[in-house]
Amino acid sequence: MTCDDARLLIGADPAASTPALEEHLRGCAACAQLRREMQALDSDILRALQQPPEMARSSPSRQAPGWRRWALAASAVLATFAVFSLWLLRPSDTLAHDVVQHVQGEPDSWLATQAVSADELNHALHGAGVALHITSDKIVYAQSCWFHGHYVPHLVVETARGPATLMILRHEQVSGRRSFHEAGMSGVIVPVEHGSIAVVERGGDNLREVAGQLSQDVQWMPEPAPQPPPPH
Repeated sequence: MTCDDARLLIGADPAASTPALEEHLRGCAACAQLRREMQALDSDILRALQQPPEMARSSPSRQAPGWRRWALAASAVLATFAVFSLWLLRPSDTLAHDVVQHVQGEPDSWLATQAVSADELNHALHGAGVALHITSDKIVYAQSCWFHGHYVPHLVVETARGPATLMILRHEQVSGRRSFHEAGMSGVIVPVEHGSIAVVERGGDNLREVAGQLSQDVQWMPEPAPQPPPPH
């Protein structure tokens, strides 16, 4: 299940629960937060539609007019729509933020200088079902990381202008190229044959060139069988 699938399901019914959705939420903090917010707004709507007990016990002259309860309900509905619309209209912003957070969580990746071995590179790529037409001596960091409910390759590649982080996101669909700047990093997420790739640099300005080259170097293999998440 992709983030877009999960958000559509949550928007239709915040109380929905399926095995696929629960598995996705265990690995995606952003979608889990959306469900919590939508469930909280659902509760607000229910409270607005129900006449509070203290009003029912008060005299008729002190009871709130009916229109006030409907106004509260309408406000809650509009708040729900606004929150959900922001999540749907800006999925790549959320994805970019999560990519930056993931890269920040592995600060040593930027410090690597020694080329990884072919075995290390194959291990990082195996779980995603991809191959790279890049010699391993250009890759100084290679890990298979749990991200949004899937193992994805997290690589640092030496380019002519310095190191660039590459994350191959097979299960993240984006509608077009999206640039972002956050926490001193510049990045771009681009759609590719299957999913997308994210390229991140620290203050770099040659992302378009790097992303274009790296996207051509990715070869998509048959998707491997789902793997269990790492133990907590």
